[in-house]
Amino acid sequence: MPPKQEKGRVIVTYGRSIIALMIAQSLGSRGIEVVGCDDVGMTVLSFSKYVTSNHVYTPAEKSEKRFIADLIKIAKQNKPDDSRPYLLIPAFRDAKIIAKYKHRFDGLITVACPDYEAIERIDTKDRFAATLEELGVEAPRTWMPKSKAELTKLAKNIDFPVFVKPPDDVGGRGISRVKNAAQLEEAFLDLQKRYRKKQILVQEEAKGKDYCFCGLFDHGRLKASMVYHNIHKLPQETGAGVVRKTVKDDNFRPIVKKLMKPLKWHGVAEIDFMWDGKAKTKPAILEVNARFWAGLDHSVKSGMDFPYLLYRLFTTGKLAYQKPARIGHKTSLPGLSTIARVEELFDNAFHFDELAEKWPEIKDRLKKKDLLHAAEIFTDALSETITLDEAFKSLKLIIKEAKNTEKIAYSKDDPFIGLGVLFILGSLLKHGKLPPEITS
Repeated sequence: MPPKQEKGRVIVTYGRSIIALMIAQSLGSRGIEVVGCDDVGMTVLSFSKYVTSNHVYTPAEKSEKRFIADLIKIAKQNKPDDSRPYLLIPAFRDAKIIAKYKHRFDGLITVACPDYEAIERIDTKDRFAATLEELGVEAPRTWMPKSKAELTKLAKNIDFPVFVKPPDDVGGRGISRVKNAAQLEEAFLDLQKRYRKKQILVQEEAKGKDYCFCGLFDHGRLKASMVYHNIHKLPQETGAGVVRKTVKDDNFRPIVKKLMKPLKWHGVAEIDFMWDGKAKTKPAILEVNARFWAGLDHSVKSGMDFPYLLYRLFTTGKLAYQKPARIGHKTSLPGLSTIARVEELFDNAFHFDELAEKWPEIKDRLKKKDLLHAAEIFTDALSETITLDEAFKSLKLIIKEAKNTEKIAYSKDDPFIGLGVLFILGSLLKHGKLPPEITS
């Protein structure tokens, strides 16, 4: 049954991203006009049938004021002649900047993101740690040494392992798990050089696996939520999820409400947790992201259409009836998920130190479909640890699991979107890494 058709128009930023595409497809399939924009001309949204036009603005990193001025110009150009709802939806990290200048859009377009004052309380990680302490929200202990001398003193009184983190990066970038004082010092000093004049954090390790709480809030009141677990990540220790599974959110909701209600949060947020999965154990809160999340595709596939729910909240103040998320539903990103599973097989399940040096070469051979040479390198590297037959048995189990997950497909009912996705793959080929909208 096709979705109910509505009148409305939205501007979606950061059109290069899959996140923006999911927003466009959700709203466009309901008859809502979608205008895309980015600081580059060729984007994923450029190829979507649900997008009526695309615009280019100045990169916010280059000039926040020009970025906002360009957005205001785009909003004026596309303002409807009638009284239909008109929204600006930030798709990614630009949400904080747009919130900062939200008053500039008054009377022109409704900005669908939380207030800047609320975002400031949780962004960056050092401010977030202070807010948690102020509100009495339980979380892993966090230290903020200012110098090498403070770090040396700290190292004598903490239990390893701990994590060393930059204050404001995404997708696990810059995070190190260290096992002793020497590693702590090396990682800390490295981040101080890379993130000059910014506070580097040291945080105790939270036990368990990572979970992502996705929520929509109405002035602090939680209106819709779901939680997914990253079964596999790439890279596996600190990277983004590429195989996801929806789980119950009962254990997370009380913690989330304790934090977000005092902040009077209005809009979407993604909150990172670590949890051992036991009903009697409290999940450990790690971070709040004031924006949509990389797993938005999974949320929608699990029955939680957050883009449309956000649209309804900011246009009517009410949400349509929302069924609970499909508990147990799995999705995966083709290609990336397979690499992540295989990486986890060798790097986690069997702990093969001997394989670490050869693994990049093996992956390269596999990508080139040179299975014979890949097998030879593999066998030589693991000659004293595991047989090739044992490894392939484990690999078969991984492939079987992959067949039981829904593949995220972006081209259904949007025939040319595959060309847009090439934009993202091109970034991988050109820069040797995925863009931040994929890895956050």
